[in-house]
Amino acid sequence: MNNRPLEQQLDFSIVSPKLTIEAMRDSGYKSTDHALAELIDNSIDAGSNLIEIITLEEPPDSSKRYARPRVSKIAVADNGEGMDSTTLRRALKFGDGTRLDRSKRGIGRFGVGLPQSSISQCQRVDIWTWQNGVNNALHCFLDLNEIKNEGRHNVPKPVQDPVPDQWQTILENATEPSGTVVVWSQLDRVRWSGGAKTLERTAELCGRVYRKFLTDDRNMVSINLKLVSDEDDSFAVKEEEECRPNDPLYLMSPSSTPAPFQDRPMFQMFNERTWSVPVKDDKGDIHVRCTMTKKDAINETESKIDWPKSFAKSGKAPWGIHADRNKGVSIVRAKRELEMSLAWVNNYEPEERWWSVEVEFDPILDEIFGVVNNKQHAHRFVNGAGVSEEEMKYPDETIGQFRERLEEDADPRFYLLEVWTHIDEQIKRMRIERKKMMQGTGKPRHPQTGDEIEDTATKIINEQKEQGETGDSDNAPQKDRDEKIDDIIDSVKQVRVSEEIAREWAEQIVDSGRRILLKSVNLGHQDAFFGVESVNDVIEVWLNERHPVHKHLIEILADKSEEQSLEEAVTCRKTAEFALRMLFIAWARYEDKAPTGMKGTLEDMRMDWGREARKFLDVIES
Repeated sequence: MNNRPLEQQLDFSIVSPKLTIEAMRDSGYKSTDHALAELIDNSIDAGSNLIEIITLEEPPDSSKRYARPRVSKIAVADNGEGMDSTTLRRALKFGDGTRLDRSKRGIGRFGVGLPQSSISQCQRVDIWTWQNGVNNALHCFLDLNEIKNEGRHNVPKPVQDPVPDQWQTILENATEPSGTVVVWSQLDRVRWSGGAKTLERTAELCGRVYRKFLTDDRNMVSINLKLVSDEDDSFAVKEEEECRPNDPLYLMSPSSTPAPFQDRPMFQMFNERTWSVPVKDDKGDIHVRCTMTKKDAINETESKIDWPKSFAKSGKAPWGIHADRNKGVSIVRAKRELEMSLAWVNNYEPEERWWSVEVEFDPILDEIFGVVNNKQHAHRFVNGAGVSEEEMKYPDETIGQFRERLEEDADPRFYLLEVWTHIDEQIKRMRIERKKMMQGTGKPRHPQTGDEIEDTATKIINEQKEQGETGDSDNAPQKDRDEKIDDIIDSVKQVRVSEEIAREWAEQIVDSGRRILLKSVNLGHQDAFFGVESVNDVIEVWLNERHPVHKHLIEILADKSEEQSLEEAVTCRKTAEFALRMLFIAWARYEDKAPTGMKGTLEDMRMDWGREARKFLDVIES
């Protein structure tokens, strides 16, 4: 009988090792593949250029009729710098490590990757690491049974212990002067049924996650995958495969994309843009690349490749199936993909596979992006998909006040708003361009929509100027071509248009001598259905894509699809007519609700606008 007071018998540690370990095992790794990625991260940060992933397969249980070979161990080996005794112990400790400084530019940062990913899959992890040959390796381990049942609180002290002979026989890195081998055993949470499936899944994921390392000419990393049989502690390599780049942007070649696109890009660059974000005394970059399919991959009629007759549609072709597995927005941190997010994807649309977006950012921006400690998710960035400023602001705030509040509060959304809007805009444009490819129109990426309207409006404005009817744009000071283009670019960028497109529009408008720039853009709110700006002698008219007028009137009237049936055309006309009449009614109701003192002013505005409209519409009858 224990005669000590109860308080002395109880353990008042802030955390219980047993319960904490069990909680950490449920740390949210999506799969064994993603847990393995943590070990690969460590190998890359250690300077390795050859990483081996070993799946050890035991023979089937002969006493069972339908038994299959079973994965018994998984190992990751590298030829990195290796670890000394202190570093090895720290590597197995939760919340410790040599890369906790968030200003560092490497992959690691949180100090939990190796132990957390390991215990999420197995009961025991062993590490051998060497800096002077495998026979001088240090060995250390974590065993969950010891922690839970024997009350172990400390990481064991590493001991000198050569890498076991059977591992040395199959590891290329065993001949390297330095390196590390991490072995998972007692695999109680690995869901793979066999080693061959393990290799297949891991090769595809690693090829995408580490594509930039696999293709880096200056610091290229090779990742080899091996399926090894284990019979009576004798290891033999059964299958071996080198990981190939799996590029969701489909610009890299060679790549793992199925033929005929394994050695040629299947997509083309659509748009590219970079933002610099201040972080205390430093800054981090956000780089967004948007790509979309080439016509060869989706339009059999106009394709220049030998289209297999067995595939009626591109989505059923091997490259189409491959693209479907890679669809979405790839979020990349320190050259390593965190996740392929489907937040921007319309999953019910099979055509979504034919565009792609990559968002790459520096680790110093982890908090702004909301990176979680297992490096599988950037929750704050993903949560902004498709969300408008109108939906985020308070009802009594203007858009300007909302942005000022975010900046004052150091809200991370302040820096992400423009990126979110840009991605939404580019995805919308790519969807439109894909439709044009399927119609065989072959129009330019940024079609010069509205040219006839802009030319006609320019003629009317110039005639008014000659007759003495002038406005701010008529009285603007004269500037040379380059100055005009730069001013328009600066103005266009204010309505969330990339610099590339802004320059294209500016050069078109200046070189043609037009006085009107009419484009559909995202104004970031749903209040005004159009916006107006004067830049030098040019009047910019922005049709707001966010306003219902654009969807129910402008887009319908602009749709000139040759495949539209008569019934569809009639429906579109009725919808547009209904929207136009409702627009007039909305103005009438606005006047009706206006204070008495404003009614006369609004009536005068309506009359003045009507008189101006008559001058511009008379051209239709002339």
